[in-house]
Amino acid sequence: MAIDDQEEYEQGEQVRIWLRNNGSSVIGGIAVGLALIAGWQWWQRKQELHGQNASAAYAALTDSMRDHGDEKRIGTLANTLRTDYGKTTYATLAALRIAAHQMDRGDAKGALATLDSAPASAEPGLGVLLRLRAARVLLALGRPADSLVRVQSVQDSEYASVVGEIRGDAERALGRIDAARKDYTDALTHLPAGAPNRDVLEMKLADIGGIAPKPEAKKA
Repeated sequence: MAIDDQEEYEQGEQVRIWLRNNGSSVIGGIAVGLALIAGWQWWQRKQELHGQNASAAYAALTDSMRDHGDEKRIGTLANTLRTDYGKTTYATLAALRIAAHQMDRGDAKGALATLDSAPASAEPGLGVLLRLRAARVLLALGRPADSLVRVQSVQDSEYASVVGEIRGDAERALGRIDAARKDYTDALTHLPAGAPNRDVLEMKLADIGGIAPKPEAKKA
């Protein structure tokens, strides 16, 4: 037997001996690995279906609201999203829509309860929107001090103009005109010239003796 053939034969024998001694554990490991892969694929399919069902429930809710549908059906859909799909983004979006619907119907207390009971979202921006919307509802309820507390934790510069306006409204309601003037001015510095709510904010500031800052020119 050639030397190369002998070495190959010896290596083969070593592999066969190792498999005899360890074959069961190898097969068991493969079985466990396959089970884990199958379980992961099953979980992914389940999560995908769960998300699709949540999306369908949210679409049905918004359709019912847009068509001024039956309030009982709207309530049922909202409850389904809150209880069955509470960990999805759609549940938080539904809370925002329901709260707006309640405000349109003059139910500010109900809107605040809806916002406060909304499930936490993995999307940070939605959490900010919940706080800002609740702050506005608190103003409508005549609770400006509580409204200030709600916006205190919002530090995202993207919402600086909204926070400034809410703070200005709250400070004005509390009779602190100098503070309201400053808040409105700060809010305007974060708004471009063409912002749809700029005119309203400028009127609020002018109404308490403030002068609106000129909007920054757009950068080329």
